[in-house]
Amino acid sequence: MNDQGFSEETLEWESRIVLSSMSMTDLPEAVEIERTTIYSPWSGEMFQKEIEARNPGLKTFRLKNRLVGYFCFWKVLNEAHLLNLALHADFRGKGLGRFMMRNLEQTCKEMEISKILLEVAETNYVAIKLYKNSGFFKVGIRKRFYQETGDDAILMEKRLQRC
Repeated sequence: MNDQGFSEETLEWESRIVLSSMSMTDLPEAVEIERTTIYSPWSGEMFQKEIEARNPGLKTFRLKNRLVGYFCFWKVLNEAHLLNLALHADFRGKGLGRFMMRNLEQTCKEMEISKILLEVAETNYVAIKLYKNSGFFKVGIRKRFYQETGDDAILMEKRLQRC
């Protein structure tokens, strides 16, 4: 860890990843990541609606012109509701998920958001661990949240400190 609390791993990603707003040209890669890695995948049309709405909470992470991850949240008053966070399978276990979570938090702070809420499948142990390690805690259960499987979701939140 350096004096700002960032690991060497995080600093490495900081210098290599390009963060930007998602655009229509990102759709094919985003849909492919969804198809292969997401519990309840979004369609291209779902991404398209967020892009067309100019959602400022829809961000991509690129490494050497390759889409490696993204997140999408809605701002409601002073809260963010994380709708989607995905990381390409080839980049898991390398610290990029933690890097994305730090960027999510920073983006929210810049938008004067004080709390982030999310749902995660109770069987998605890897994501739950990432969220807990990022300072989220369980605040409830949403029964049968995932219509495709009937699985429950864990509702988690993190309160943000002002910059």
